[in-house]
Amino acid sequence: MHVHKLTITIPGSRHIEIDLPTDLPEGEVIVLFRDGSSARPHAGSREAILAEEPITDAWRAANPDKLRTADEIDAQLDEERESWGDDG
Repeated sequence: MHVHKLTITIPGSRHIEIDLPTDLPEGEVIVLFRDGSSARPHAGSREAILAEEPITDAWRAANPDKLRTADEIDAQLDEERESWGDDG
């Protein structure tokens, strides 16, 4: 058995079409549904943050000086680690 988790919002039409990863074998699929009381993402969860993408985009547009690349963040972390010295 393989497990591949997808989060899909069911539209009013109740029709969805998905492309599955090519490494999944052919065969039966089981679909699980959350109960309606937990359908909304929890505040602060990845799903909730992504649902607020327009707000995130607006913040990014208003704060371009605060945006950093992954490489810049990694460099800062490396610099910080180097400042700790060697205890071993």
